Amino acid sequence: MKSCPVIVIGHVDHGKTSLVRKLTGIDTDRLPEEKARGLSITAGYAYLRHGSAVIDLIDAPGHENFVRAMVSGASGARAALLVLSASEGVQPQTLEHIQIVDALGIHAGVIALTKADLVAAGDRARRAAELRASLAGTCFRDAPMIYCSSVTGEGLEDLGSALSDLSSLPMLPGPPGAFLSIDRVFASEGHGTVVTGTLLGGALKPEDELMLASTGRAVTVRRVQVRGDDVLVAQDGERTALNLRSVAAGDVRPGDVLHAPRVCSRSLNLDVTVEILAHASRGLRHMDDVRVLYATSQAVATVRLMDARQIGPGETGFAQLRFAQPVVAFSGQRAILRSLSPQQTLGGAVILDPAATPVISGKEKRLATLKAAEQRDVRALAAALADEHAGVFRLQDLARLARASVPDVRARLGAGCLEIGDGIAVRAESAERAKEDYLARLAAYHQENPLKPRALRTAIRAAPLAPALIDYAEATLAAAGAIRLSNAYVALASHDPADHLTPEQTARMDMLSSQLKSGGLAPPGVDGLMLTVVDADLLDLLIESGIVVRLLNVSLKQTILFHADAMRDAARILRQRFPGEAAFTTGEARAALKTSRKYIVPLLEHFDTAGITRRTGDTRYLVCV
Repeated sequence: MKSCPVIVIGHVDHGKTSLVRKLTGIDTDRLPEEKARGLSITAGYAYLRHGSAVIDLIDAPGHENFVRAMVSGASGARAALLVLSASEGVQPQTLEHIQIVDALGIHAGVIALTKADLVAAGDRARRAAELRASLAGTCFRDAPMIYCSSVTGEGLEDLGSALSDLSSLPMLPGPPGAFLSIDRVFASEGHGTVVTGTLLGGALKPEDELMLASTGRAVTVRRVQVRGDDVLVAQDGERTALNLRSVAAGDVRPGDVLHAPRVCSRSLNLDVTVEILAHASRGLRHMDDVRVLYATSQAVATVRLMDARQIGPGETGFAQLRFAQPVVAFSGQRAILRSLSPQQTLGGAVILDPAATPVISGKEKRLATLKAAEQRDVRALAAALADEHAGVFRLQDLARLARASVPDVRARLGAGCLEIGDGIAVRAESAERAKEDYLARLAAYHQENPLKPRALRTAIRAAPLAPALIDYAEATLAAAGAIRLSNAYVALASHDPADHLTPEQTARMDMLSSQLKSGGLAPPGVDGLMLTVVDADLLDLLIESGIVVRLLNVSLKQTILFHADAMRDAARILRQRFPGEAAFTTGEARAALKTSRKYIVPLLEHFDTAGITRRTGDTRYLVCV
């Protein structure tokens, strides 16, 4: 069976509630105050079965003081029934209701010309033409127009048929999972808490787990009803009541949201595209405070315009809405913007990013992302997000902005996208460019420092790219054998400092090696060795080649250089002096090697690290080889 939620709109006293009651047999004015005043205050709910279709009718209050209730009722509606008094014609609230449903993306509907019994038969054609002309330029300009009367019953069958035709309308863009914006909460005797709303985004069944957005608390669905009947499953677009387990009615309020896990998140910022009504009393200025009506919720937000200082009547633009408390919405959701004083509807907004971060700088890059999101162009979105985030983007962010699933956006990107981390992706051309840039920076370092065997990785990684992208480039180049990684250092695989030595430098390096070798276990100090500007590089080459070993005396904060032969001689002497597992102290080793404490401590610590000796308390012994 096809169904469609339809919002019933129009000026107060034009007969909306009477018409709905005549069509459905259901009185939507349920509050004592509504019955006493003869005036709808909250949205009322009824349904019409006509042929194979079921039409959920949401009777919106017509008075200007209850616009919030009207917007709340329109949440999830796919079409509108405009109730227009044939005798009184278009009134101010008629036009505001039309503007609101248009801003909410509801562009299909039917016009019921009520109180037909008050218009003479001979005047009807002329009157209909006048009313049609008054609706020119609105979303109802071409809608079916039917004379009807709640007093005589005229036109009700034709109106029912026209409404049933709306059931074939496609669903409006929805969230990627079950989403119920709550319009009523009450306690049912013997059953507990019940909430109602129009279900969007997916089906719901008993025992499903949902998240209560205001608290992040998980709740379980005990029973599901659609139009008063228990059902095994409620479908997207149906008016639904949920009986919740283990949550008190006082802990849930109208305006709250129940949603499937991971479908939504709370955010202080919504990035939107704004359209100001052509006949709005004023435009929207940067840093204005406005009242935002979205689904069954409302909150005050500060507007930060992205591409202008003002959006005038009839104009569109991009903005960020900043709230004092977190809100919950979904990509593609519509909202109404109203001025705080006087309370007037300014226009509508489409939510592009319901989990936006505050825009402080780089507004142009964010603007490019929002333009791509507005078009739902996955490839353009991936490029814009990557540009915004130093070369990478999260697939979850892309999916949210594209209003698609992660597998879907992954498939649409194809080979043009590489996943380089947990949910982190990069465009293929950006990955190649990152590797090329890394190699270029490393080659430039070697060219400037030809005698240095390696560069600090932090220096080569210092690029305006995301760390994840640099990690990927570095790891990929190392795996391919293009670079050599060594703890904190990196070098091109093809780089050999020996290829750049002059004969004079080779001779000088041999002299440094000889000085250290002749020094044995009491080598000359580093400062005494370095007499020329290149000596530091030459000593690094000796260390790199294994001819010289660099040690550190921690207590003295001194670097000590030993010739490798001297260290081999030291190990041999210790094995001769303390054979097998004969224990020795630091002092005994110093005496055996005829050196000082300055040298023996770092030497023995090096032997410990290298596995030549093993320390136990204050003594050591040689490890058998």
